This record gives sequence, structure tokens and C-alpha cells, in this order.
Amino acid sequence: MPLPSFRVRTLMIAVGVIALLISCAMMGTQSFAYCRLANQYAANERGWREIASRNHPPDRAKFHADCVKYYSKLTGKYRRAMWRPWMPVVADPHAPGVDEWLEQERRTKEAGGDRSLPVSLSPQVR
Repeated sequence: MPLPSFRVRTLMIAVGVIALLISCAMMGTQSFAYCRLANQYAANERGWREIASRNHPPDRAKFHADCVKYYSKLTGKYRRAMWRPWMPVVADPHAPGVDEWLEQERRTKEAGGDRSLPVSLSPQVR
């Protein structure tokens, strides 16, 4: 029985079809990952909306509103990315309060404050 003969054009078409299938699978995986992130951020947004709907002092109410806005933007960003997985996605901004916390940590280090555990609370090495 003779072996089938392949032309270069036939092999090139086969390679192109396989490459197309692989890239579609990779985009599907990326789209699924974006969908999961969008759902996670939507759940966080709902939680912060619930917290913000309660009566809080004005300073806390502003923080809660900032958190709702932050998670709302991330939900929209990843819902758009879910339908366009081939487009680049910019890095997420810091959550509300993170910049202030980082600044406080930097100042603590500059002041020479040591936040290590006291000797009585540190793990004992035997």
C-alpha cells in the first residue's frame, strides 16, 4: 500500500489550521479568567454597596463610596476584557486606602520604628 503524498501547500494549510485552533483555545482560556475576575469584583462591589447603605460616620461613608466606585470600575474593565481577550489589559490601580497605608509604613521605617514582635511573643526556636 503506497503512503499518501503531501504537498507543501497542504502541510502549510494544516499548520495554519492548528495554529488557529491553539490561539482560539488560548483566547478562550483568557476570556474565562477575565470572566472569573469580573464576577469576583462584582461580588465585592455588591458587598461594599451593602456596607455603604448603612449609616456610618462621614469619613467612613466616603471610604465606602470609594470602595464601591473602585470595584465598579474593575468589574466593568474585566467585563469588557472578557469579550476582547486579545486586547491588552492595564494593571489594576491600588485599592482605596492602600496609598495612605504605604505612606504610613514608609514614615514608620524612616522614623526608625521597629514593628517586630516583642521577645515574649516571638516564636521560640529550639
